[in-house]
Amino acid sequence: MKPTLLIQGNFDQASQLLHQLLVTDLPLDCVVMPNTTDDAPRYQPLVVASALCPRLTIRVGTAADYGQATWLMVLDRETVETPVASMVAELRLLMKRIVENGFNGQLIFSGKQDAILTYFAWKFSGLPASQIWGLGTYPLTRLLTYRLAERLGVGATMIQATVVGTAQSPIIAWSRTYVGPAPLLMYLANADAGFDADDLDKMSTWLTREAAEQQATLRHLAIIRLLHATLSHQPVIAAVTNIHEEDPAFAAASPVLVGDQGVRHLTNLVLSEDEQQAYAGQIAAVREQITTIEAQQTEGK
Repeated sequence: MKPTLLIQGNFDQASQLLHQLLVTDLPLDCVVMPNTTDDAPRYQPLVVASALCPRLTIRVGTAADYGQATWLMVLDRETVETPVASMVAELRLLMKRIVENGFNGQLIFSGKQDAILTYFAWKFSGLPASQIWGLGTYPLTRLLTYRLAERLGVGATMIQATVVGTAQSPIIAWSRTYVGPAPLLMYLANADAGFDADDLDKMSTWLTREAAEQQATLRHLAIIRLLHATLSHQPVIAAVTNIHEEDPAFAAASPVLVGDQGVRHLTNLVLSEDEQQAYAGQIAAVREQITTIEAQQTEGK
């Protein structure tokens, strides 16, 4: 029996992800959960096209499919008009629906607000923290990996980049980025490398700019990569958004093991002094946003 991937989102994003899944033809039962009943007939061409895939199937789902899901992928809205507090209110209703229908798979968030949504999904659903995560900075990590490989003239497999924080505000951990067995920062001392501190600053600025753009395609490629690794029983260490059960708890992207059981913390994140300061500032901002939203929910009761 093939594992089931549920996709919850607006038609434009969900159909784009389904188009890419059709090309990869992973051994999946893809079940799209339309946001509106009017969207259901619009998926029919994709359902028909999946008949040409030996391994992948696409169909439109019902509430009963939540109880059979291996993964539920929740796609963020890409409209600036939707306040985060409204997204959290909608999320509460979705969590109520999936729990009532027996969902017990992995819940994955894709989008700029995945840190906030991951945290509140954990609070609303009662599911274990290991089963709830977001793509976080993993798509940007892959983007940086290939840019560094091109800049240094090496294969992408030789680069181990580390980007932490949030999808909106990535922090490149240059102190934890390697080229082969050597830290990238060692290249700064090598005059023959043609790579210096100015290049690092330019790449940091470039990645921050890319993070502010609409990156749905990049995220879809990232989730397909993670699905492929899991289906191949080859878990990967990736900087995805995960729950940090500290006091107060929060969600942010840091390297964890991603596999068929969800995410698992391996070790504490060790950064340089400057990187740690930037990361701590970002976590403080995430916690403040969580507190603000929780206060608004209390006032609304």
